[in-house]
Amino acid sequence: MAKICATIGRGRHSSVIEEWQAAAKAGADLVELRVDCLRREPDLKRLLKDRFTPLVFTVRRGVDGGMWRGDEEKRQQILREAIVLGVDYVDLENDIAGKIRRFGKTQRIVSHHNLKKTPEDLGEIVAACHECDPDVVKVAAMPANLADASRILKLGLDASKPTIAIAMGDLGKFTRVLNAKYGSPFTYAGFNRERVFAAGMPYLNELKKDYFYDQIDAETEVYGVVGDPIEHSLSPAIHNAAFRHLGMNKVLVPFQVPKGQLETFFGELAWVGLKGCSVTIPHKEDLIPLLASKEGSVERTGSCNTVTIDAEGSRVGFNTDYRAAMDSLEDVMGKTDEPDAPSPLLDKQVLLLGAGGVARSIAFGLLRRGASVTIVNRHDERATKLAEEVGCRSANWGLRATLLADVVVNCTPVGMHPNVDDTPLPPSAFQRSGTVVFDTIYHPENTMMLKLARERKCTTLTGVDMFLRQAALQFKIYTGQDAPVEVMRAALKRKLGPLKDE
Repeated sequence: MAKICATIGRGRHSSVIEEWQAAAKAGADLVELRVDCLRREPDLKRLLKDRFTPLVFTVRRGVDGGMWRGDEEKRQQILREAIVLGVDYVDLENDIAGKIRRFGKTQRIVSHHNLKKTPEDLGEIVAACHECDPDVVKVAAMPANLADASRILKLGLDASKPTIAIAMGDLGKFTRVLNAKYGSPFTYAGFNRERVFAAGMPYLNELKKDYFYDQIDAETEVYGVVGDPIEHSLSPAIHNAAFRHLGMNKVLVPFQVPKGQLETFFGELAWVGLKGCSVTIPHKEDLIPLLASKEGSVERTGSCNTVTIDAEGSRVGFNTDYRAAMDSLEDVMGKTDEPDAPSPLLDKQVLLLGAGGVARSIAFGLLRRGASVTIVNRHDERATKLAEEVGCRSANWGLRATLLADVVVNCTPVGMHPNVDDTPLPPSAFQRSGTVVFDTIYHPENTMMLKLARERKCTTLTGVDMFLRQAALQFKIYTGQDAPVEVMRAALKRKLGPLKDE
């Protein structure tokens, strides 16, 4: 079973000890003590007197991303002293590991770090590490692209020694989770959010509760959420909670895929055996040419947010945004359960902000329900193009606050975390009480646009409802089973805070 190692580094011995104890209480399986962060010479007997968890003892040099600025001989002497005191693991860089002999029960992590790039000769580097009498090999490098991140993760696939393979940065975050599938004995996690030790390093709580890291093994099936940016996606938390609640050995991880690199992504990660992906900005339209087949809603909307992949790599596309958005809107507008009742959207004037994949899906849905739709976008030509394709009107972005509407739907990323004070519509746009204002953004739940709308007595709908609905539909597509919606909602509450009913 793979474990989580919480990295701790503080300036004072007392702070290190306190944080180590706190990490143990929080469920860390072991702790990496970054002794290079201490502001004075380490007192190892004091530091190691009470051991709250097993530990990895590390004195990281500056060239490897650490804070040690002292004499190299002194650093190596500290490492030897820690071994004599019987630490569980000692981290030895591969260029100095040969100078430090094995002693006692201390296990040797022979590591290689490259903070600037992914070396071409990864195989030779791993071979060099194997020559240094390791118990564990660790390779951490900065990827320039998905191909680099894939090469790094693959180091663990046929490794003769337990291997911790880490592609650094947001581009490589998935490797810190999936390395458990390929034999990594543990992965590293942040603990104190005021201390960032490595780009892309997740936090202890995140690995435990969002990814169930300790339950990932060689048989775990892999799913993804694909986008750019992707670091704040809530899809992993809710899907993984649902998978584990139903006893499914599956994990969904984030893949940061720049625009134009979808085909590269599928090619480079084919060896992982991806079963499916949730797809977000900016790939919902670009994905369609890469599909072997697609359901009707993808054909109608020209947008795809869900894909399944079979054993031969054939991809099938779906659109769960479409149905989720319509169900959310119609519910808030008072749709009845009568079979022949018209949609409450019939003959309503709808102002649609944005011209991307979500806007395309929602525009088609609105028109099929008899609404009159006007599309505006910061780039007017995109609004005009989408309006022509779906069969509705467009207007100039600068006029958006003057257009009368019964329903306003924001499909732009304006107001999304971290730019939470932005709004795609100024306060002057909300002059009619009773207007339905729907923001498809779900992080944060209550955007600035919705706050302005509530102040003017508008009926508001957050993106959380749509997000949960579309995720539940995705889950059914992935697994063939109905989603445990309340489990997903609870995971979302944990990530966002209590969901508001306004």
